[in-house]
Amino acid sequence: MEQINNGLRIIFWRIDYFGAFADAGISATVRGLIKELIKRGNKIYHISGGKTKLPEGVIDFFVPFNKFFRNFPEVFSFPYQLKSTRETSRIIRQLEKVDFIYKVIHDFNFSGAIIRKKFNIPLFLQVDGVNYWVKKHWGKLYFAHLLRWAQEIEWIASDRIFTFSNQLKKQLTELGVEDNKIIVNPCGFDPELFNPNIDASQLVEEFDLKNKFVIGFSGTFGYYHGITFFAESLKFIRKRIPNAVFLFVGDGDYRAQLDYIVKRDNLESQTIITGFLPYNSVPQYLSACDVLVSPCINNDDGTEFFNSPLKNFEYMGLGKPVVATAVGQQKEIFVDRYNAILVEERNPEAIAEAIFEIYKDPDLANKIGRNAHKEAIEKHTWGHRAQRILLEHSNLIKKK
Repeated sequence: MEQINNGLRIIFWRIDYFGAFADAGISATVRGLIKELIKRGNKIYHISGGKTKLPEGVIDFFVPFNKFFRNFPEVFSFPYQLKSTRETSRIIRQLEKVDFIYKVIHDFNFSGAIIRKKFNIPLFLQVDGVNYWVKKHWGKLYFAHLLRWAQEIEWIASDRIFTFSNQLKKQLTELGVEDNKIIVNPCGFDPELFNPNIDASQLVEEFDLKNKFVIGFSGTFGYYHGITFFAESLKFIRKRIPNAVFLFVGDGDYRAQLDYIVKRDNLESQTIITGFLPYNSVPQYLSACDVLVSPCINNDDGTEFFNSPLKNFEYMGLGKPVVATAVGQQKEIFVDRYNAILVEERNPEAIAEAIFEIYKDPDLANKIGRNAHKEAIEKHTWGHRAQRILLEHSNLIKKK
């Protein structure tokens, strides 16, 4: 991809509430993009209502909101939106120039459209899901028409929509978003953090992992991450790999189901669940693993899995063999028995069989790991993703 170093002034604007999960997910994505944009000589201003770790050189503006409202998103969204919009307007007036705003879309929010109209600054939206669909299927949906109205205003006002997968792009176009403004820009990874040279010897000693075959997973324990199906595979794995240890890095809504299955199948002595860790600690834990698993599933109503899990690119960056379900983006970035082993979704025995194949065939495991790392470095770093944003800005300016 063409290298672009523009010396631009860019605002990253987050209007969502984030606290306990600030060190991963969207924050890791924003942080990765910002780091690479700064490397290319751009000036970054970060505006948010939460505190998160940011790369050196970012000018950070904190716009706090009343934390009482964090459990009532429909209530706090509008007053905080007005507050954040006022502060962002003030910040823009203070700056000599802003080349574009990169904004993470959020429920019941159309502040990007207000600023776009007011200052005529190009608006780039990061859309990691259709808010109406997500709340309807994975949460509680109140004021449905208002939610759809707000997100459609943002879509219409934006100059570019950066979304994570072809599957999500399809959802957006089916809802009427212009195809030519949607840019698929998946998640990525930081090769300085995730690489094959990490020393995990301290953890190996701490958790007594020497001469063990360690099977790992990282991420939020959500339903669509397939955590329960992976948990159901553990008993099959233990039968064929007696020295197996299962390492779960993370936590989430389905932690109780995982705990129940582990206890039911008498696997407590072979299972380690770390809970949430500082993001910089995750690579060392995953480096202690012999194989890493991404067991994501399609939605129950048949909607194709549309996310772009960070874990996939981080696994690849570590040069580890991966077992992944053949859903959504996973069957696009992974080629079976080249840089991963792909298996059927919702099939615990298929997951176990693939892990056993990695265990019994070290040559296959090494080949998959090497190819995964090669693909990651060539295609999937945050540098690739940041460059795509800069390229779209350049195209937008040329078109105008």
